[in-house]
Amino acid sequence: MANYSRWEDVKQRRGAVGDEVRGEVRGEVEQDLALGQLIYDLRTSAGLSQRELAARMKTTQSVISRLEEGGGARNRIDTLARLATALGRHLVLSFPEEVSARTADSVQVN
Repeated sequence: MANYSRWEDVKQRRGAVGDEVRGEVRGEVEQDLALGQLIYDLRTSAGLSQRELAARMKTTQSVISRLEEGGGARNRIDTLARLATALGRHLVLSFPEEVSARTADSVQVN
């Protein structure tokens, strides 16, 4: 018979999550949500349904839904590149030392 741990036992072994870790996770979630909102805005301004965009990307509607919800496969670059192509856009990645101003249709990741 397997030895299953209760959730409280697992949390105790794992240890408490500090405020610093919570802040990092919160920042990542906010960036994911901002990117999801941008994807939604671009799709709707292009007049596409989730299903139509999915067909252009050769994927499923549920993948588009997850992207717009800020989830999915942590928005891999190849997925974002396919998304840009399907929307007739460009994907630009940059690693500048400083960012002077936010550009339209962008999400800044720190």
